[in-house]
Amino acid sequence: MRKLFATSVAAGIVWVGVAAAQQTPTPAGSQANTNLQVTPDGIATPNQEKARELADTTYNTWRLSVQRGDEAAWRNSTSTARQMKVRNLIVSERGSFPRDFFRSARQAPQLENFHFVGALSGCNGRTMAATYIGKMQLGDAGAKENAFVLEFVYENGKWRLDQTRFFDLSRLPGVLKRLRGRDLSVLREQDGFHPYRSIPSAPPACANPELIGKVFVDCPGREIEMRINGVSIHEFDDERRADTISGGLRRGANTITYTIKPSSNEQDHPSMAIGVFVMPETGGNHPVCVFDHVLDEKDAANGGNFTFTVTNEHIASMNPQYKGEQPQPMHAVPLKPKQGDKR
Repeated sequence: MRKLFATSVAAGIVWVGVAAAQQTPTPAGSQANTNLQVTPDGIATPNQEKARELADTTYNTWRLSVQRGDEAAWRNSTSTARQMKVRNLIVSERGSFPRDFFRSARQAPQLENFHFVGALSGCNGRTMAATYIGKMQLGDAGAKENAFVLEFVYENGKWRLDQTRFFDLSRLPGVLKRLRGRDLSVLREQDGFHPYRSIPSAPPACANPELIGKVFVDCPGREIEMRINGVSIHEFDDERRADTISGGLRRGANTITYTIKPSSNEQDHPSMAIGVFVMPETGGNHPVCVFDHVLDEKDAANGGNFTFTVTNEHIASMNPQYKGEQPQPMHAVPLKPKQGDKR
């Protein structure tokens, strides 16, 4: 079944951890769970009452640690992988970690505004995804029905949360109706509700960036796994998203490696775009693209290993007053002439 469109806040500074319960619980998949039903795909249905108690307690405890700016409590309650990802994000944008994390973290949603639907566990009971539904207002849009999913991991004897994400259900009335009825089968059908199948690994700590960089990907119907400069790891699945590059970019040679394959959730594979940008750090300047890979729906999407160069001309062209010839990004595949172009 098609993957629900998800907005993930895991990589940002919002809602990125969850606290451990007051008491050290056993993994959701352990023998202590009397309602464990494991299917061939490794996903289990834990005791729902116990799962809800665990999710409520851990999330609410974490929420207080962020509100109070309690670094020790946050570190004690957030997965190791998430701590490093948040640290790398802030450092890569020239921020100070952990100071800027607590300065920038917005208030997380209160679970009192949501209704618990159910939970699934994976990785032999060491991961768990708990799903809630309720109205959420994003930006200037009105409040809409959303699914709110909490992703937990059992690590170092404690339950911690790696990320939260939400799905707009306003255009999926059938799914919303089933979730309201606490139909656990819909959680299995939609992979956005699934638990991790393995404990996320922590990325290496990145160095301070020479240049702030971002990678933009629009890959409907495709899955992309990417690594930039050997440090910054990214995964995209049937989505449109921009990520900060861990460690940034540097003047001169940079590398990008990625694989592209059809998404398991889509049959159609329309146009696709990858763009790597140097981001401005001076007011009034604009980003400059230094690498791209642009395809239409008729092209075969092949990954590769590329070296691209950030030149002095790229940097200079970020200034609107630049009078020189506009430098071009490296094109992974030749751009097709636009209609009307004379070649």
